[in-house]
Amino acid sequence: MTKDTIIQLKDVDVTFHNKGQTVQAVKHVSLDVQRGDIYGVVGYSGAGKSTLVRVINRLQRPTAGQVIVNGQDILAMKAKDLRQARTKIGMIFQHFNLMNARTIADNVDYPLKGGKLTHAQRKEKVAKLLDLVGLSEKANDYPAQLSGGQKQRVAIARALANDPEILISDEATSALDPKTTTAILELLKQLNKDLGLTVVLITHEMEAVKEICNKVAVMEDGEIIERGDLVTIFSEPKQKLTRDFINTATQIDQALDKIYKQANALGLDDHHRLVQLKYVGASTDAPLITELFKRYQVVSNILYGNVEILQDTPLGNLVVVMAGEPDQLDQAWQYCRDAGIQVTQLNPNDSEVA
Repeated sequence: MTKDTIIQLKDVDVTFHNKGQTVQAVKHVSLDVQRGDIYGVVGYSGAGKSTLVRVINRLQRPTAGQVIVNGQDILAMKAKDLRQARTKIGMIFQHFNLMNARTIADNVDYPLKGGKLTHAQRKEKVAKLLDLVGLSEKANDYPAQLSGGQKQRVAIARALANDPEILISDEATSALDPKTTTAILELLKQLNKDLGLTVVLITHEMEAVKEICNKVAVMEDGEIIERGDLVTIFSEPKQKLTRDFINTATQIDQALDKIYKQANALGLDDHHRLVQLKYVGASTDAPLITELFKRYQVVSNILYGNVEILQDTPLGNLVVVMAGEPDQLDQAWQYCRDAGIQVTQLNPNDSEVA
């Protein structure tokens, strides 16, 4: 464990026994989160991701493995020490978990009760937290008077009450509309930057991961099947599930579906090939289409184009019909590959990329 590692999970298993059935929710998972990361853990429902993160603050005790948080062995802690450690791990959830009978200010104040702060100090801190999440004017309102996005901001303020170093977001944007989701993700990104907060983002939406995370792990059936920095995962996904998530997030699935439906109109033959081009970073600056025509007389008809900026790195995606002599097309493909561009021929008759 390096000095910059704030969370370390080693060979963690979580097994449930219920009515004669055994379910292994998490299987031999190891994961390191560095201080200051926004680490996304993505997977479909039932993948085990929420169970995994509940291990971090021992809301779920693992069946086997080690859990080290901030250099401390969470599993070896006695109750008093565990309560103290948990104050440094904030959590926000899909359904906000606010107390409807308390005002917004009282909800944020609740974790501070019984602490060392005076009433005046608590009041001042609550005011600062509500200002931080943009809800100063809502202090005396009740949860029922707020929108979903505002409720989640209150939940974030409450999670920050004890100055945590880690914030776990467990599907916290799943119940929100796209515009509100973007606003909440931007807030988490800002808190990460301004407070040095380490964020673990649990989600089934790669779109959320794409927006703010610098690292990502993909879970399936209780296991991490792929992990890495965001740009590498998006540009070089190894697993089919990862590719499916990415294709949905970049909307290329929808584009390909439309393209495949009009495949007969594309006139595909030895002189016309349907191709996907993916490129990262500096490759996006090259006038590719112009170069292919100038060098090889290959004409490229762009059917879909998209450039994402991930961690300040451009990631481009084009779907084109390339037209030209077969040998010239082969040379054009090699030119692309030499330039660091990934070239994949698409087959409209297959549901998978060829």
